[in-house]
Amino acid sequence: MRHKDVADAFELLVGEVAAALAAIREEGAEAFRQGDSAAVRALDARAEAVKGFLADLRAKQKEWKRLISGPARPPKTGRKTKRVAKGTRTPQQAYRVPILRALVAMGGEGRTRDVLARVHSDMKHQLKPVDAKRLSSDNRMPRWRNAAMWERNSMKDDGLLRADSPRGTWAITEQGRAYLADPGEQGVTRLRPRQQEPARREERTARA
Repeated sequence: MRHKDVADAFELLVGEVAAALAAIREEGAEAFRQGDSAAVRALDARAEAVKGFLADLRAKQKEWKRLISGPARPPKTGRKTKRVAKGTRTPQQAYRVPILRALVAMGGEGRTRDVLARVHSDMKHQLKPVDAKRLSSDNRMPRWRNAAMWERNSMKDDGLLRADSPRGTWAITEQGRAYLADPGEQGVTRLRPRQQEPARREERTARA
């Protein structure tokens, strides 16, 4: 099996496991609405187990990429990446509700560019000047857009967006609709603790 075949297999497996996790969480949300506490507990336990498996799988995927990438290139001299000071840009979590509102207004799903256009229109009076600046790693990508795309990944992990939607398409789940309809839920920073993202993540471009 060639290196690319292994990488493709990892990508496929990660996608399938993420989709299974999203399905379990939707089942849990339905059981909660029906008042079946025993099923909710069982599905929560299953979701946590699958989530742990998915985290291990993603770690192995990253390890494989490191193994086949060869020796790391020496850092370039004469150019330093400027890190944006904390508090000067709009927090990533702030994009969550606008993304959900945009998807509901679009009938439940939409293409990346269309969803982000609605999010920007919704947040244009809230965004800060630094949000409009381009990433040092991609001078075509404004920071606000990259932050919204990272939040989309977090929302998939939390079950608010479908993890099995086609590439380039964002789709809301029933759990996402319930979250949007409940102001109490929106006051929670995260639905559940998440592994800390690497430092300088804002300098990396999120995938659509």
